Amino acid sequence: MTAFDEELVFNALYETFPDPVIILDAERIIRSANPAALAQFGYAADAFIGQPARLIYADDDEYLRRLRNRAARVDETIARTSTYSYIRRDGSTFSGHLRTTPLIDAAGRELALIGIIRDVSDLAKAVLERQRASDMLDAAFDVMPEGFAIFDAEERLLVYNRAYVTICGPAGPLLHPGMTAEEILLLAQKEGHYPEALPGNPDWPAWVAHRLQDFRQPDNRAKIYRYAGDRWLRVENIKTKDGNTVVLRVDVTELKRAELTLERQRQELEHKNEALDQFTATVSHDLKAPLRHISMFSEMIEDELAAGNQDEVSASARHLRDSARRMNRVIDSLLDYSQIAYQISTWSDVDLGDIVADTLGVLGGHAREANVAFEIGPLPKVQGDPELLRRLVQNLVGNAIKYRHPDRGPIVRVNGRAVGQQVELAVEDNGIGIDPRFATRIFEVFQRLHHDESTYGGTGIGLALAKRIAESHNGSIHLDTGFTEGARFVVTLPKRMRKTK
Repeated sequence: MTAFDEELVFNALYETFPDPVIILDAERIIRSANPAALAQFGYAADAFIGQPARLIYADDDEYLRRLRNRAARVDETIARTSTYSYIRRDGSTFSGHLRTTPLIDAAGRELALIGIIRDVSDLAKAVLERQRASDMLDAAFDVMPEGFAIFDAEERLLVYNRAYVTICGPAGPLLHPGMTAEEILLLAQKEGHYPEALPGNPDWPAWVAHRLQDFRQPDNRAKIYRYAGDRWLRVENIKTKDGNTVVLRVDVTELKRAELTLERQRQELEHKNEALDQFTATVSHDLKAPLRHISMFSEMIEDELAAGNQDEVSASARHLRDSARRMNRVIDSLLDYSQIAYQISTWSDVDLGDIVADTLGVLGGHAREANVAFEIGPLPKVQGDPELLRRLVQNLVGNAIKYRHPDRGPIVRVNGRAVGQQVELAVEDNGIGIDPRFATRIFEVFQRLHHDESTYGGTGIGLALAKRIAESHNGSIHLDTGFTEGARFVVTLPKRMRKTK
């Protein structure tokens, strides 16, 4: 039986080992190389063996880096520290992962170093391409106009883009990974970033709780909220299978403004159709009535003149003149009403106290004649058209003076208050009052509950004008049917009006 020859086995393994193997002595001279190493570097054995190790490194910097790592005994099993740039005989270079094993004698001296060099150029190229793709994705992610962020299962911020920073408003500059969704929401709320949850609003905790509930248990439906700067954002929260939450924030301000504009136009068209219906009714009744009188008295004058009855002509002519005047007042009132737009285009800051003071000055003579006592309370400021608001107040105060009770001294009270984002203006009197059954009808054009113009004159358009002016300011007016001492009208206006583009 043939004896086992270890050296023969070692040489066979060395010669057939698929990876390049190079053996260096203590002076860093190449003492041996297997066929795979010779093939990889493109040398014949006699041109390779005996050369310094510097021969296989691409440049001096790479070789010096290798020496520094060796001196520091860097673990060369780690790819990050043991990959070097090598050069072949033909001048081409490649990336190679170096793994070394020292040969130590009994005294602990290093006699030689066995190095295995594996070509990892394809792997390095793949890593580089992946890094480039990752960089491109990061760049695209950062320039997205939509706010994007990911929170982990503990609601802590993981990643976010630049748009998300902007959308978070005052919380944006303070964002950092690890911050919770609740911390971000409360920080932005505290700084007034959410108009529907301002710090002074007692309902803000409920609003915040609703937003957090939608974040924690989203129903996969987009929500639209108003933000600071009169902006509107579409909010989407999406739960992933691993428990993370992806949030999207899209600025839909222009779409929302267009939607609001269309809604205002729809309402305005609806108002105009109502006004057209009222105009038709007015033409058929309030304008035709004086026309019929004019026609009737004209025929009477003609008949009386033909009969030679001069005594009745004067009375008929007087009735004819009164009918013509009545028709003229109706036409003027109708023109006055039609010229008030449903949406004012110019507005400014208005002190209702100044408006009431001007009104009392204009109606002062009439008020003194009726011996009216005024009680003026605190009045807030609003935004709107000062001239239109002045006409509204004059109509309400004028009516309060006009419809006074014959058996008691007339008192007119005017006061106001702020209620959240709105302002209420109340004008009340101790006059004859209004039957609650007519609380809606009184705001229609030319609707009069008192047909005796000798006692309560007018065309019946004053309250219709007041209603139209209030609506032109995105407000409203109503009769307080619970007030029984006379009549009390309440006008509700927004404290601030938003411009529309």
